[in-house]
This record gives sequence, C-alpha cells and structure tokens, in this order.
Amino acid sequence: MFKGHGGNIRHLPSDIKTGRKKDDILDFSASINPLGYPENVRRVIQEKLDDILHYPDIDCSHLRQHIAQEIGRSCDEIIIGNGSTELFYLIPRALRPEKGVVFNPTFSEFAEALKCSHAEVIHNVLKEENQFRFVYSKEYFSDGKSGIAFLCNPNNPTGQLVERHSILDMARQHPGITFVIDEAFMDFVEYPGKYSVIKDAGIVCNVIVVRSLTKFYGFPGLRVGYMVTSKDLAGKIMQYKEPWSVNALAQSAAVAALKDKVFISQSREFMLKERAYLFNELSHIRGLFPYLPAANYILAKIAVTGMTSSFLYERLLTSGIAIRDCSNFIGLNDTYFRVAVRTREENRKLIDQLSNVMNQFPGGENCQIRNGLLQSRKERKGFRFKD
Repeated sequence: MFKGHGGNIRHLPSDIKTGRKKDDILDFSASINPLGYPENVRRVIQEKLDDILHYPDIDCSHLRQHIAQEIGRSCDEIIIGNGSTELFYLIPRALRPEKGVVFNPTFSEFAEALKCSHAEVIHNVLKEENQFRFVYSKEYFSDGKSGIAFLCNPNNPTGQLVERHSILDMARQHPGITFVIDEAFMDFVEYPGKYSVIKDAGIVCNVIVVRSLTKFYGFPGLRVGYMVTSKDLAGKIMQYKEPWSVNALAQSAAVAALKDKVFISQSREFMLKERAYLFNELSHIRGLFPYLPAANYILAKIAVTGMTSSFLYERLLTSGIAIRDCSNFIGLNDTYFRVAVRTREENRKLIDQLSNVMNQFPGGENCQIRNGLLQSRKERKGFRFKD
C-alpha cells in the first residue's frame, strides 16, 4: 500500500484488488479546494497555449509583480517556485545549516529537504495530550547549532495554528536561526491576519514565508508557489535556484487565479460551512475523535481497540473512498487518519461509509481515547462548530 503523500491516486491498489477504477474513487487524501480551479484559469491557459513554443519568463516577472502588489512588498523580496516544495529544498541548499529543527507531526518534506543539504535534523515531537499544539520553548534551540527551523501554520496534518505574535517573538529571540513558515493552507483560515506572518517576512529579517498557489486555487498539477523574505536573503537564495523551473502556463494561471476575487470569496464561504458540517458529523461517529480543523482537512483519531488506520483505509477503499493513513507521520501512529473537506454530497458519502465501518467493528461501544484525550461524546460537544 502506498503510504507517502496524500493525493497520489496512481499508487492506489489495482482495480482487481479494490474492485473499482481509480477514476471512480473519491479522493479524501488530498487537501485541495473541492470547488476546483477558477474558470478564468481554464480560459487563460487556452489563450496562452502557444506560449509553450518559447522559454518561460525566467524571472516570473508578471507573477512576482502581482504578488508584491497584493501583499505590499517589493518584487525583490519574492521568489517563485515549482510548487512550495521546490522552495523548501532550495532554502537549506542555499543557507547550508549544520542543523535544522522540525516540529512533528508535520509535512515530511521539511526533514527530507534538510537531509538533502546534509544538515542534521532535530525532530521535536509535539505532545498528543496537548492536541499537538505548538508552544514555544527555548529548549527547542538550546544546542546553539541550529540554523533553520521549519514550522507549518496551519500545521499539516493536525490543523493546529500558531498566532502571529508567537512566531515573531520566537524569531526575534533567535536572530541566528532562519524560521521558514509554511503557510500553504493559510488561505483557508477564517482569520488569517491573526496567524499569518507574510507581511512581516523580511521586516523581521530571519523569517521566510512559503505559500502554495495550488491548494486553494485547485491546480496541484501545475506546481506553483512562492516565498517572501528580505531582499538580501532572497538574493542569496536565488543564487542556488535552477532557471526556468516554473513553466509559462503555470505563471499565467497563477496570475489569473489571484485576480479572481469572486472565486476567493466563494471558496472561503464554502469551506467555512463544509468543514463545520464535516467536523460535526465526524464528532457523532462512535469511536472517532476529530481534531478541531482550521484549514480544509481534518485529522481524526480512532478510539476503538484493535482498529488501525491501515484497516480503515483498506475498508473505505473498497467502497470507493481514499483517506490519508497518517501512521507514517513522525509523532503519530496507526490510530490516526486525515480527510479532506469536499462537497456536501461527497462528505455525506464519507460519513455514511465511515459510520458503517465503525459500527460493524467489534468493540466500538467501549471507545476510550488513548492517553486521556477525550473520554466520551458528551465531552466532545465543546469542540463542535455550528453549521
């Protein structure tokens, strides 16, 4: 079974094993805007198709200018990448830290990027009893040799948020460490100004913010993201960046998407309503504890003795639903899985199938959350949204 990233539909088990074609499977493993991409993205790609006859703009000038105007920064403070993941690998390659700090459970490519640059990875595992919330401690950086720290906000897969002032206070206390803040899912957050440091990156000179343009705008196959930091740091990092890594169609699509304010507003309104619905419904399924979501995905813990996330993954797949088995995240185990927020009809199908599996599994009536998180459905009521 493929257990890397979510959304890799090509690595799902064969049709013979699942009894279904891959195109017929509802993919809840990938956290992408269920509304798809803006209609003007389709139009601009059709209009710009002949641009593939030429090399793309090596500097991504038009896209950088548009982003700079949107966030009130200079073009010299922005780097465009082939998805945010390219930038995560680029940063340690340019800065060459001896050690790098990662806060788990989180996006696995942070650690992989550090390893590829021959940096030692310091794994700090956040506590389950605190619902994996990040709380600053100077002990995280006590060795004095860490040059980079990666922090995902909101965190993937837990959905936990760190407030803006906490990030900035931490960065100011450790001026020798470059803090790379992954805000790939910040567009889905209800009050982003309370948490995002995108307008502070570069002003606080040891902060880099990396954002994805493919999650919220629904075109992960195009691969485009960007980072914001100080002019000096951006200039240093650019010396290590491969040329022409962002193709012409991706650049045009990104500009078109960012201009579509109606799509942005509709997507945020839709997500607020649908994640509330999905969270509430998951909270009613015996043997499940969903974590309070902030983005477009929900982490859930299985509370039934003997049931694993791998078992649940396999059972749901036979019903035409793919979830993200989270057992390979550092800090999690085989009782965790993640689901994306999709359309109401699709979310109902997920709830129905999840309920069937959980109700049919023996022992569900004695669902006790491990490590004393929450012991009953009654105690979970305080975590529900209103639909």
